[in-house]
Amino acid sequence: MKKIILLIIVGTISFNNLFAQKEVKYEKLYYKDLKIETTDLIIEIDNAVSTAGETKFKLKITNRTGDYIMYKPEESKFIINGKEERIKEKAKIIAPNDYATWIINLKGPGYNSIKNYTYEVDGLYKISSNPTVVAAADFKLPASQNDFNAGGYKVVVNKVSKETDKTEAKFDAAYNGDKVGIIFPSKASVEMPDGKSYANGNTKEKPILLMKGEKESFKLQWDRMEGGKNMDMQKVDMMIKWNGTFAETTPEKMKSEKVSFEFDEVTSNAKK
Repeated sequence: MKKIILLIIVGTISFNNLFAQKEVKYEKLYYKDLKIETTDLIIEIDNAVSTAGETKFKLKITNRTGDYIMYKPEESKFIINGKEERIKEKAKIIAPNDYATWIINLKGPGYNSIKNYTYEVDGLYKISSNPTVVAAADFKLPASQNDFNAGGYKVVVNKVSKETDKTEAKFDAAYNGDKVGIIFPSKASVEMPDGKSYANGNTKEKPILLMKGEKESFKLQWDRMEGGKNMDMQKVDMMIKWNGTFAETTPEKMKSEKVSFEFDEVTSNAKK
């Protein structure tokens, strides 16, 4: 009888231990890094973590094509326990052979109990590297007008600063066309009194993507030029040549890609 009671006790303890193991709760639940490669792009996900109030991860998309790729996160979706969830996040354009990153963050309760879910990367569009150029008239500095129109674009002068050895011009551009507007600040140049054109020195400006009704700012810059007083930017007229800065195109929808998040038990236990 004592042996039977002992066996029952041992069995109960073992069952309780097993049940306790199944009920382990994590303050933060981590997932394995993911990577998908296709002919056109590479999708990488890392630092994925869920807490009691959100699940988030870093998304990196690399463009392997000679065209531009646009990603609109709001068209993607989470599939968690059979329920679809979406977020709002700014679209970005990825230049040929370049990459862009996002922090994808979904707010909601109890995500630190979800060990597996799916994220469908939808909203990928291919945009031709040779979009239709929108003609824009040359623009004089110092400015003789405060704004101008170019096709579906409305461009307004935000600020102009002309000094002897440096000129900066900032513009606000709104797109109201029916396609996708693309602004290439790097294509702009300035024609000086010597008859030569000089490229925009603000090389940090990347192509700007605009949906209908959106507005963005961009800056052009030129530094000291050789030529003495005849090239003193504070005193001479300068003529901006747009050279295809403004363009528009119809995007081509790309195939969506699904990524499945898997619970990373080792990392989750190590960071408890």
